Amino acid sequence: MHAPTLPTIRELNRAGVKFEVGLNKHLFDIRFDKIKGTLEIPKLRISDVSFYFKNLQMFEALHCKTNHVNDYAKVLSLLVTSPKDAELLIHNGILENTESVAASTFCGEIGKQARWSYNEFYYKVLARDLNAYCKSPWRKWNANLKQNYFNTPWASISVIAAALLLLLTLTQTVCSIIAL
Repeated sequence: MHAPTLPTIRELNRAGVKFEVGLNKHLFDIRFDKIKGTLEIPKLRISDVSFYFKNLQMFEALHCKTNHVNDYAKVLSLLVTSPKDAELLIHNGILENTESVAASTFCGEIGKQARWSYNEFYYKVLARDLNAYCKSPWRKWNANLKQNYFNTPWASISVIAAALLLLLTLTQTVCSIIAL
């Protein structure tokens, strides 16, 4: 039995994944759209669920056949490994009523307590899809280009203007050569 692996929120962000608040009220309904590159996570108010979440984990471990709560805890602990990961989720409205340090601590704690089985891991398909998306060199290159070079409309406009100027210069050069 090997541990599931997931990229962190920062790694997903660097690969160009967009984060959205999931419209479904079901807490465990985390969805990834491979085509749009969006990860939908239902809103979580950490200050409201900390105590109850740990109790749910223990109850599920002792009395339930499914591991949805523990699998959710494992996914959160893998996605949020630092305050910077939590900061991105807070910025996108997914985490509420918390600070980034408290959120990353919470996710780490519930992940340590999580009991899970890889064969029955509820988020196995999500993990596979996110890992595949992040390993694509094209997506990393494209996200890097957008985040570092085309992060403002002016950058895009200046590249288009430069390309147009280069095209006009090339056209003028060709016309001058033909006229000789």
